Amino acid sequence: MRMLIGALFVACLTLLLLSQDRSTSRANQSQNTQQGFHQDLAWSPDGSKISFSWNGEGNFEIYAVRADGHALTNLTHDAASDRYATWSPDGSKIAFASDRAAKDQIDIYVMDADGSNPIRLTHDAGPNTFPSWSRDGKKVAFMSRRDGHWQIYVMNADGSAQKRVTTSAANDENPAFSPDSKHIVFESNRDGDRMDQLYSVKIDGSELRRLTHNDANNVFPSFSPDGKWIIFGSSRPTVPGDENKIYMMKKDGTGQKQVAEKGFFARWSPQGDRIALIAGRYPSSHIYIMKADGSEKKQLR
Repeated sequence: MRMLIGALFVACLTLLLLSQDRSTSRANQSQNTQQGFHQDLAWSPDGSKISFSWNGEGNFEIYAVRADGHALTNLTHDAASDRYATWSPDGSKIAFASDRAAKDQIDIYVMDADGSNPIRLTHDAGPNTFPSWSRDGKKVAFMSRRDGHWQIYVMNADGSAQKRVTTSAANDENPAFSPDSKHIVFESNRDGDRMDQLYSVKIDGSELRRLTHNDANNVFPSFSPDGKWIIFGSSRPTVPGDENKIYMMKKDGTGQKQVAEKGFFARWSPQGDRIALIAGRYPSSHIYIMKADGSEKKQLR
């Protein structure tokens, strides 16, 4: 009798554990395949987390998730649209863009890395959006339409000393700092191109250089951690109607090569060994992680 009871106990325990494992697996699978549009992403300075904006629960909010896809956390919890997070180099703060002050007014804010203590940094008519924190922690670059066209600006990390970097009659957009904090890479149609091309410029506005020359939109550029490469999305098609692809090139614009067949937004990990990217078309996109050479691509969300 004791043997029978023992066998029944073991069988019940096994079934319980299997049920829990399946539930956990379904929960993890659900977390990784939720629908909605992922707009942008950024690695935490230690490479342990990825922040991103996502509208899967209604409005765009900023979330953080471990680099293995677990421990999803909503950082903003606001009825406004919150996007374009960028981490401070020490990992203690996150700058982002939001229209929480007024529906038609987008500004740059900074909050603690856990989402607490949001502080507004820009108060101009704007809109002001797409912040990029410099590696030395002193500056934040952003784009603003306060002077009629989208142009690149920089300010101190506390919001003071806002200065215009680019001056053109076109739109200069989506800035990203170089690792030495001296240059900014951005996209623009300033040369009368039908498509956006990539440029680099020093933060004082000097040494403007065009990096791409093709009949395609080249978007959301970002430097590699060592400053030698730039990664970006490009609409250059192999078949009409194709999705954007992820390309990389040397910082002078040479050596362009495709690293992912689908994607419009990509960022290197702080260690430079991995790339996180977003692929898809509105209203649905997903986040992937792969090695820096484009191999071993896996879906994160």
